[in-house]
Amino acid sequence: MIAGLAMLLPLRLATYRLAPNGPSRLGMIYIRLLLWGLRIKVYADGPLASEGLIIANHISWTDILILGSCQQAAFVAKSEVRGWPLLGLLARMHGTLFVQREGRGSAQRQVAALAAVLARGPVILFPEGTTGNGAQVLPFRPTLFAAAAGRTVQPVAIIYRPRNRKWAPGERAAFAWDGDKPFWPHLLTIAAAGPVDCRIVTHRPIRTASADRKELAAACHRIVCDAHANATSNEDRD
Repeated sequence: MIAGLAMLLPLRLATYRLAPNGPSRLGMIYIRLLLWGLRIKVYADGPLASEGLIIANHISWTDILILGSCQQAAFVAKSEVRGWPLLGLLARMHGTLFVQREGRGSAQRQVAALAAVLARGPVILFPEGTTGNGAQVLPFRPTLFAAAAGRTVQPVAIIYRPRNRKWAPGERAAFAWDGDKPFWPHLLTIAAAGPVDCRIVTHRPIRTASADRKELAAACHRIVCDAHANATSNEDRD
């Protein structure tokens, strides 16, 4: 599987030269091939928005592949991601906006930069600012919600589940890329986990004309938490 992913990388580099200015249909096809290689199948309850901000809970680096396979959207990521093995390269080719979280005036610059990217098309943001353990949704940071003023924000919940079975004890936590897990060993963990289904629970986009960024972040957090809780409780009853 690892060899197959490595063989696909030159293909992505070639398609990037054909469409170098951000997310593209060719990029989506490449991502779907990666998911196929990882044996992750995606089920979306509805379409991802074709404009505005799309926000989602964050469990693993695979979330980027999941959402990137469904919509030609740019991503927002912390600046450190630029230098990560494989993921940094893929992020750059997918039109990712890298933000520097520290420093005086950084929040205003981040909002302005995101607003500029939103003017060109949809953008996917993980407002937890980090990855969780998959069992719960962490609080949303409200700062970048300000960039969506006058646009729409679509809350989305990501839920993983082993195909045709429940999580074994400790397996969900091992699948999540939380903490300081190195990338390559975690990739091997994902590859060894067996087939996995990922459900994307989509919510109708929210208009933000008069929404306060903190209120908007809290409302989106409630929607994602409710969708996540409903989906995981249904899993437990299956």
